[in-house]
Amino acid sequence: MTVDRQLISFPKSGRSWLRFALHQLGMADKIAFHHDGFEFNDAVRPPLDFDLANRLEQYSRPGRFIYLERDPRDVMVSLYHQITGRFADIFNYSGNISDFIRDPYFGAPNLQQFRAQWRNVCDRGLALGISYEDCHTDFPSVLSRVVAYYGFEADEHAIMSAAARSAFDRMSEVEQSATFEEPWLRLRNGAPKVRRGLVGGYADSLREADIHYLDQVFFPRTS
Repeated sequence: MTVDRQLISFPKSGRSWLRFALHQLGMADKIAFHHDGFEFNDAVRPPLDFDLANRLEQYSRPGRFIYLERDPRDVMVSLYHQITGRFADIFNYSGNISDFIRDPYFGAPNLQQFRAQWRNVCDRGLALGISYEDCHTDFPSVLSRVVAYYGFEADEHAIMSAAARSAFDRMSEVEQSATFEEPWLRLRNGAPKVRRGLVGGYADSLREADIHYLDQVFFPRTS
């Protein structure tokens, strides 16, 4: 029986790290990796789908679904570099990063709505939620949890070895060498997919006013 295994994330949430590790374990080709319609790779800019009822119905069917989340401020910075670098030929985006985070199509409010809907999905027990920050804290532990949730088998040695071979520097070397067999880890327009891989890197990429704006969008204070 074929199991429907999916790993869902907003673009630039760090899924390549997990995908590369799962590739080392020979499991990646048994998983569908996608952004739930938010691919941001079409010059036409198709409308973004925020139909929560449809999303809940879609992920209520039998399957094993994992949602990967990352600090949204880091996501916005990384997405800006992707749109203006790897996808520069698709979108020809000419605004600066301050414009980008407020853009009606790419900007923070849409990411916040995506996050809220997927939090709903996870809270209902329809998907397993994991975070990029947890991967930085203890990647082997997260990888082991993902493997077990999907119903795969791998011993501790295999998990530790895959995690070690998926270190940021190693992935960057593989991408720069242009030898990886899959297109998702190759330079595009001379721009890398593996860029910095930091937690909290947004702080040295954004003005104070931009950080304040993002904090208001993603972490509003309630009185």
